Amino acid sequence: MQWRRRFLMARILLIDPTPTPFVERLRRLFLADADLDVVPSYSEEDLSRRAAEAEILLVVHRKVDARLLSFVPRVRFVQRVGVGYDNLDLAALQAAGVAAAYTPGANAVAVAEHTILLMLALLKRFVAAESATRQGGWSMMELAQAGLGDLSNAKVGLVGFGNIGRAVAERLAPFGSRLLYMSRHAVDPATEQQCGVRYASLDDLLASSTIVSLHLPLTESTRGLIGEAELAKMPTGAFLINTSRGEVLDEAALRRALVSGKLGGAALDVLCNERPGGNPFADLPQVIVTPHIAGGSRAAIERALQMAVANVVRFLHGESPLDLVPMP
Repeated sequence: MQWRRRFLMARILLIDPTPTPFVERLRRLFLADADLDVVPSYSEEDLSRRAAEAEILLVVHRKVDARLLSFVPRVRFVQRVGVGYDNLDLAALQAAGVAAAYTPGANAVAVAEHTILLMLALLKRFVAAESATRQGGWSMMELAQAGLGDLSNAKVGLVGFGNIGRAVAERLAPFGSRLLYMSRHAVDPATEQQCGVRYASLDDLLASSTIVSLHLPLTESTRGLIGEAELAKMPTGAFLINTSRGEVLDEAALRRALVSGKLGGAALDVLCNERPGGNPFADLPQVIVTPHIAGGSRAAIERALQMAVANVVRFLHGESPLDLVPMP
């Protein structure tokens, strides 16, 4: 039981200000006596008060870079509670000798469902319909004349085919959508058949799809991947969905494509500036923006917490954590 004693003695620090139920669930998943502390704000002053003795960091959104690591000299392991790791400075972690892991796949079902919700909301002009009736109108004929679409037989292109992209494909197949996907590597034929998808280059996917949905991690190679030239290749009137990261998309180019009528609409769960007042599309009725909630279902959060806690236990048990972040 030496690892258990080590676990009870380990100083674990959650460096994001976090809602109380989230913290309470973490405490229940950890042993009751685990030394878990929470930084109550993003200020360096609050961090410094709690950081000196921390050995393990739990992080959700906060940037972990050389500056932050200077406050936690004893830390040897960082566990991200989330599916990406673009908020982790890998060079700084490697230089400090700190390992890091994340929780891929934890929210795949939740994000896939939200993605399909956004597709349907655009196709059915749901926001306009609901708004009109709430204001006392009954715009059935106007909306029908504007054109309502179906997922049945729709040409959907999935840019990225990891856990989330596959989950979207599996849920679109029963609708009868025709699915293309683009990824760094094509999956095996059996998986393609199971998911009902066909591989295409990015250019071919963009040119052939009336709905393009982005499911990419944010890396140096994907930052700004969808810009002016890529949007120009899409069919006139097509829809764009982004539930990945705001920075994979050139928002200014998207706005121009929407205002010009090149694209018929967009639905975004992520933006480059995810702060109050940061929505650059607020004046465009053909754009739906939700506040990065696609992966925030109760079940998805629970899976991420369980994966994170299990990894911390593995680390303290002297085992290699699962889903380690690849260092440069």
